[in-house]
Amino acid sequence: MTPLFVRWAIAFAFTQMVEAPIYAAVIGESRVRRERWAIALAASLLTHPMVWFVIPDLVSHLAPEASHWSAIAVAETFAVTLEAAWLHTFGVRHALALALVANGASFTLGLFAYVYLAW
Repeated sequence: MTPLFVRWAIAFAFTQMVEAPIYAAVIGESRVRRERWAIALAASLLTHPMVWFVIPDLVSHLAPEASHWSAIAVAETFAVTLEAAWLHTFGVRHALALALVANGASFTLGLFAYVYLAW
């Protein structure tokens, strides 16, 4: 089996490829391209390690009876909330809706890759 860190690195790269272009496209033309991309890439960088390495163990510890899907729901809620707050810090309009779209896209495509492409 592939080590957890390698699986995380692949998932992180995949997440960045899906979410960052969405964020960068919507952040706004008033910012230079480099700044838009820095903000966009940092959003997932802030949340992805927690989603993979902390939240599953935390949910398992606090609620041993919780299902895997419960941990995923907590992790995705965390990611959307923190990324929306990050975007809001930079004055991005509709930050929560944008974070929902970006995270929904990466989660859906990632689940598809996991189920149908055996990732």
